[in-house]
Amino acid sequence: MKLDFKDIYIRPLKVSDINIRYINWFSDLNVTEFLEARNITIEDSKSYLINGYKTGQYYIYAICLDKKDLHIGNIKIGPIKRKEGISDLVTVIGDKEYWGKGAASIAITKAIELGFKEGNIRKFIASINSLNIGSINAYLRGGFKKEAVIKNYFYNKTNTNIILSDKVFVSCENKKYDMQALKTWKPFT
Repeated sequence: MKLDFKDIYIRPLKVSDINIRYINWFSDLNVTEFLEARNITIEDSKSYLINGYKTGQYYIYAICLDKKDLHIGNIKIGPIKRKEGISDLVTVIGDKEYWGKGAASIAITKAIELGFKEGNIRKFIASINSLNIGSINAYLRGGFKKEAVIKNYFYNKTNTNIILSDKVFVSCENKKYDMQALKTWKPFT
């Protein structure tokens, strides 16, 4: 069952969202295969969330199902490079029941809209391991375009093989950005 645009919403991640279920996502090898965040603690996650609010370097949003109000993943705007007007956009669907149903691409579209309209970000970028085909497709469906590829960037070690894979850069540009407005954007105040 594919999800519709109206089925997903994003909202600021709350400290209360960081619980055992949340932490279990980051202990799951399938979920974290292409993530840097692994085996994190509740305390570390809460500190990281609060640090983003305080510094304004990044903002983490919960990806939620509208009907159940169920938190199924995160999308992070940041780190934001305000001088250049650019930001990374990092997405994870932690609840594997919603993999392959369009949740990530819908959340990406909604985060782009928020970041462009409210934050006046000039450009979003993401870099993805070429083996993570689902993520690449989600970003492309969400409004990003492939911009560059660095060949043989990642060294992936399996039980029996070494696989070199590419780093794929995708991006999305805002033609109506406002650098002055981005300098002071604080979405959670």
